[in-house]
Amino acid sequence: MADLDDKKRTSRSKGGKHSKQQPRSKHRVPIIIAAILLSAALIIGVGWGVSRLLQPKPADENAVPTSSGEVVTINDSVMGDIELQTVKGAEVNTYTAEGLRYEEDGTPAYYENGKKISHLGIDLSEFQGDVDFTALKNAGVEFVMLRIGGRYYGDEGGLYEDKNFDTYYEQARSAGLKIGAYFFSQANCVEDAAQEANYSIEKLDGRKLDFPVAFDWENIAEGDARTDKVTGDELTSLAETFCDTITNAGYKAIVYSNTSQMLIMYDFETMKDYDFWLADYREFPTMYYKFDMWQYSKDGSIDGVEGTVDLNLSFTDFSE
Repeated sequence: MADLDDKKRTSRSKGGKHSKQQPRSKHRVPIIIAAILLSAALIIGVGWGVSRLLQPKPADENAVPTSSGEVVTINDSVMGDIELQTVKGAEVNTYTAEGLRYEEDGTPAYYENGKKISHLGIDLSEFQGDVDFTALKNAGVEFVMLRIGGRYYGDEGGLYEDKNFDTYYEQARSAGLKIGAYFFSQANCVEDAAQEANYSIEKLDGRKLDFPVAFDWENIAEGDARTDKVTGDELTSLAETFCDTITNAGYKAIVYSNTSQMLIMYDFETMKDYDFWLADYREFPTMYYKFDMWQYSKDGSIDGVEGTVDLNLSFTDFSE
């Protein structure tokens, strides 16, 4: 059971995915925070493993790439020019802003060679309250990512379940929507990550999923957290442990990450074989590496949900 401090930290405000004192999650983290984190990491290079991925601009503009891969420059609209030491074998993002179109109802869709390849989805937790899944279906939503539960970020780090997961699952299935899931992680060791994966598997109880189970590990932007000292190498091991445990149980797995965390913390020598769900709320992401899903809004609006909700596009139909 969580201690009193943990319980206080999980008092919720209406509409919030986590608590007022929980991390600034994918609902709450402005992109400017990502820029600040990236800048700080580039300057001090402590604990984030920056030297593994991001390299200072070479004095010699004709510098020869290292054996790890090419040296490329990414022009990011917020973070500016970033010199990136790439990883051989890691798939590169091929999506372009030109492929993004808006349907008559205003929802975005991605096209390749004149064919729509994207799928509209939302992610839900108990804080969305009562949801009309038939209305979601009629609004063009194809899949939902449902929160299974999470871990408190206080020292005790107890696990908790999402009270609406079971109800949402049954109602989404009845409405004919495809279903995936996610677990809000605050793991700080591989034993924690394995526990979270096994908790998710137990909660799923053999139920069918069409989309993956996501490892949703997020930095805490407010207050102290048990994950504050987790390094990039450690986070990579946590994601690997969670995803492999989920996969071994017969489900697909995916890693949720924002742009700066994906570039700064994760070691793509290891993570190149894993799917990513990218949170980036700009008009179009400039992520160098491939991602399979894009959370493009943290405060979207759609029929079937009262208030705001996260909106997503998936470039992969995981149910195939």
